[in-house]
Amino acid sequence: MADPYVDPRTAALLARMGDDFAGGPADPSVAERRQGLAIAADLYGPPLAPTARIENRVAVDAHTAVPLRLYWPLDPAAARPPVLLHIHGGGWVLGGGEAYERVARAYAQASGCLVVDVDYRLAPEHRHPAALDDCLAALDWIAREADDLGADAGRIFVTGDSAGGHLAALVAQRTTVPLRGQVLIYPVTTASAAARFESRQALGDGRWFLRAFDITRAEQEYFAPGDPSRETADGSPLLATAPHLARTPPALIVTASLDPLRDEGEAYAQALSAAGVEVTYDCVDGTIHGFVLFAGAIPLGRLTLETIGAWLRARSG
Repeated sequence: MADPYVDPRTAALLARMGDDFAGGPADPSVAERRQGLAIAADLYGPPLAPTARIENRVAVDAHTAVPLRLYWPLDPAAARPPVLLHIHGGGWVLGGGEAYERVARAYAQASGCLVVDVDYRLAPEHRHPAALDDCLAALDWIAREADDLGADAGRIFVTGDSAGGHLAALVAQRTTVPLRGQVLIYPVTTASAAARFESRQALGDGRWFLRAFDITRAEQEYFAPGDPSRETADGSPLLATAPHLARTPPALIVTASLDPLRDEGEAYAQALSAAGVEVTYDCVDGTIHGFVLFAGAIPLGRLTLETIGAWLRARSG
């Protein structure tokens, strides 16, 4: 089989990562992995886009208090801007506001949305469904508070990448808050043990940043042993029925040709489309999982941020 096409800037980043992280621990702890992602996001992330202001808030419900960070756009899409709930990636274990600040700022700049970044509880300290519960609580808070904040409660979107895409898809399926759209970036769409996707096997050997091992480890850290939700739509959005999918909003789904998660993202786009949902699907050729997070080093990531911003602005009217 011929080697796949690799975007030159993606190839350069892979080589740079090998140099930058040479000599690291062979079996890093959770804390070391969290630090590593934060360093990579800062080294390779998009430039720090200007914002009008940044606020810290807390969404409080009957069960928990969820930290939020609000990024107000300099160029809002309207006098009362739409709201984008941003759910970070990191395998449900890594990530958070600091690692994703550059991406959140870029979304605010590109879309004109008020971006609300949710600092959900992380595994393995907190297993499923803690993260999902926090994201749903954040969305409920947005629906209650948007008008008082000066945003538009009638124009709410949700987005997430990787494990954040998994959570965003589940939020779109389960919320009662009307959503204008969902943007899923190289999402995990199933945790089922029965799932078989060629891309996980063909691209998960470590050449292209994300390994199949990383996916399996993250699933084991997030889901408790024997958790039955992995085999249902409670934990695997791809397993939702067509009538359930049909109730979700229009979707933009982006994958990468060298990502082990590519095929399940495409499968979810196909399932949504078959259920009658308006879907825009884009598999970005020659690049890797995380290319949007690493948009400072991979121009394809910057182009995709612009595409996402244009898609959100078009649906904010």
